[in-house]
Amino acid sequence: MSFFDGLPASPPPPEPPDETLELSPYAPAGDEEFAPSQWFVPARLAQVAEAGAGPDVRILLTGWEVWPRSVTMRLSVFLRRIRPGGRTSPYGRPGDGALRCGLLLADGRKVTTLDGPPWPSSGPPHPTFRLRGGTGGAFHYELELHLSQLQPAGTTRLVVEWPDEQVPETVTVFDAGPLRAAAGEALEIWPEAAPPAPRAAGEESRGFLGLGPGPAEIPARPAEPEPRPWAPPAPEPARGDGRLPAPSPWRDTSLVPARPAHGAGPAALAPSPEESPLHRAAAQGAPEAVAALLDWGAPADAADAAGCTPLWHAVCHGAEENAALLLRAGADAWSPQLGGRSPGRLALTTALAPLFAALPGAVPLTPAERAAQQDADARVAVFRGAHTDGTSVAFVPGVDEAEAVRRLGRDPRDCPALEPDAGAAPAPAASGPYDADAYDGDPYDGAGPDHRRIGVTGVPGGCVLIQPFSYLLNTDRVLDALSSATAAYGVYFHPAGGTFGTLSRDGRTELTEEIGLPPFGDEPEGHWLYRFWSWSRPQDTYGARELAYASAAAGLRVTDARPVTGRPRRWVEIPDGSPLLC
Repeated sequence: MSFFDGLPASPPPPEPPDETLELSPYAPAGDEEFAPSQWFVPARLAQVAEAGAGPDVRILLTGWEVWPRSVTMRLSVFLRRIRPGGRTSPYGRPGDGALRCGLLLADGRKVTTLDGPPWPSSGPPHPTFRLRGGTGGAFHYELELHLSQLQPAGTTRLVVEWPDEQVPETVTVFDAGPLRAAAGEALEIWPEAAPPAPRAAGEESRGFLGLGPGPAEIPARPAEPEPRPWAPPAPEPARGDGRLPAPSPWRDTSLVPARPAHGAGPAALAPSPEESPLHRAAAQGAPEAVAALLDWGAPADAADAAGCTPLWHAVCHGAEENAALLLRAGADAWSPQLGGRSPGRLALTTALAPLFAALPGAVPLTPAERAAQQDADARVAVFRGAHTDGTSVAFVPGVDEAEAVRRLGRDPRDCPALEPDAGAAPAPAASGPYDADAYDGDPYDGAGPDHRRIGVTGVPGGCVLIQPFSYLLNTDRVLDALSSATAAYGVYFHPAGGTFGTLSRDGRTELTEEIGLPPFGDEPEGHWLYRFWSWSRPQDTYGARELAYASAAAGLRVTDARPVTGRPRRWVEIPDGSPLLC
């Protein structure tokens, strides 16, 4: 008898595709730029030591992950005070005063997080020390710094400095011997792996590896409940059953106030265990519903599962009258709730600012914060109404059209600039770069010449690239090729839902993220500046905010939407077989 006998059976899984991908064997190398996490479980060594400190900062070494030929160091950064407006700029490279780390190895070699890519040489490769991952945000960060080679035996010195936070150069000394000894304890998962079978003649290489939903695709899921046959609802003449109204009835000026008269308590109206009735009414309800719930004794500062109060939801939905009612009921406007921000801090950047500016405890926006918000709003206004569904766009500063063409593997002479249509008016913002001569067939099949075709348009300070029907401009290989000695940010508006961004700098991908979603506290500053938190933004700014954020993240100011909404100046077809397509 099995432990799981008697549980409802899940439906059979769909037939898997015939194609499979096989992990190649681990190939030992003298220099491991990335941790070999697909082949090994690392040996983990705990080591807790203060690596640096400032008036409002503590940096702690918390341990090591040791691989057969490399090692990953873990640092925890704790902050006591943060600036909501960002450290220097919410985008791009941190300034010269940002955190820097380095190692002085026992053989005299020095590696730092500021080192550029190593030059090819005939001798042994020089180790690198790079940020390869991390989590956190606001007051706490976890950093993963990967050293591409095991330290030589002897004393290693970790050096940390953070001028912006008044953390002086601090040295932590440790013995590399235990790390070298632990390298033999890394557990290889596939020691017997053989090389994958060679491709059959004529078989095409895969240009894009579609990943699954992550860990959620591994465990079995509970069986879905059997659907019940439909039956008409029971009559409810008095509405005294206390059941939750659907979202739209929160705007019914009589429904919610009538509930107390029929014996329903406030908890009976709760839409879910994660939020109270007042949260839903503050966001979506009529002022009469909010007033009735407050008179009914609903707490004005009740926190939902994310720690947000009804006032936070009212501000995020632009519900001015509801916010005013909550404030009169004593709601706290200034306690931080997400990402170090309070409802009042958000409101000061919106039309609700007069309601909050004179409240006790109000801290006005600094000139720098106000200027940053105005700049973000101006960038958004450029792209209002742009069609983005299924499109990928990349912004590259410091690179003109011809150089962008070369970085995509083509000769600019083979991709001549198109002459503008004589007398043509600028393309309307709601249009898109759909050239009937440039695209044919199924636009979303992810293959063929359409998938390889990219539009390029020069703008002051750089260029804008676009694919109306594909995702290449959001892939690491293309962005890394475009970002040599500069930056490139690519954004892909998936036609099935979701907007995905990738930042590459100096030929290396630094960040991948999903953008446009309401922040949960750990997101970059730009997610707040570009109002991803707001549910009350005009319909024509969906897509515009993400484009503006992407251009700012790349460091390129775009003042005309036509590189995105109009016909590109050049069409570039990436050569078939190019490594950019792998």
